[in-house]
Amino acid sequence: MVDISEQDREYFHTEIQQSNKIDKQASTFVSIAKVFGVVSIGLLISAVVAFGVGALVFYYFALPYQDTRQISQIFVIITAVSLAALLIDSLIINFVILRGKHSILIPGIIYSVLVGTAFSMLTIVVNWSTIGMAFGITALCFVLMSLISFLSKGNMSPILLVILALFVGTGLLILADFIIAITTGRALNWLYIGISIGILAIIMFTSIYDLWRIKTIAADGMMNKSMTLYCAFVIYTDFISLFIRILYFLLIIFARKK
Repeated sequence: MVDISEQDREYFHTEIQQSNKIDKQASTFVSIAKVFGVVSIGLLISAVVAFGVGALVFYYFALPYQDTRQISQIFVIITAVSLAALLIDSLIINFVILRGKHSILIPGIIYSVLVGTAFSMLTIVVNWSTIGMAFGITALCFVLMSLISFLSKGNMSPILLVILALFVGTGLLILADFIIAITTGRALNWLYIGISIGILAIIMFTSIYDLWRIKTIAADGMMNKSMTLYCAFVIYTDFISLFIRILYFLLIIFARKK
């Protein structure tokens, strides 16, 4: 029987701990990568649908015998129906998640398609380079927010208090703007700027918290198939919300330059 010294035991124990730590980090990375892979697929589906529907409508606009006013009305109706269906589908997704008995894969795909349909009008009225710029800035913001969330070793739960404070502050600004607009018939620019910054801050802090929560779920080994789809849905909606806001700011900036 081989006698192992106390020093050797400590060495092997340390080696095992380091090996387990590396395995856990690798597993966490793989789980997070799967989430972002699903998000990428969802964004790709939305982009293909948006540009596909937009190109189809543009083609009909180009036909000389088509009533452009009627086509515009139909397109607005399709967009409105898509937005209403998005709300219903999001409720279905959250209901399925709460029940925990079925996958949200199909509702998630439908959600991506509906987002693309709702955004298809943008591909007609907005320059594609502006859309691409907004997407690039949004992606860069998410890279930075991901680094903040994934490299942070502390508890980010207090961010919820910051989000709540931003909600309250932005809500008060919206209420003040509404009252001033009714009583004076005009809006104040500084209130409008404050509301816009507040909404953007809410989206970004919410995204940082969601990214940190996903890292925590992955690190705890809870990232099964259903949880991966749920986390991807959360990040997808955060990405779309930030994209809309950034595109909105770009359109304002470019409009003022003309």
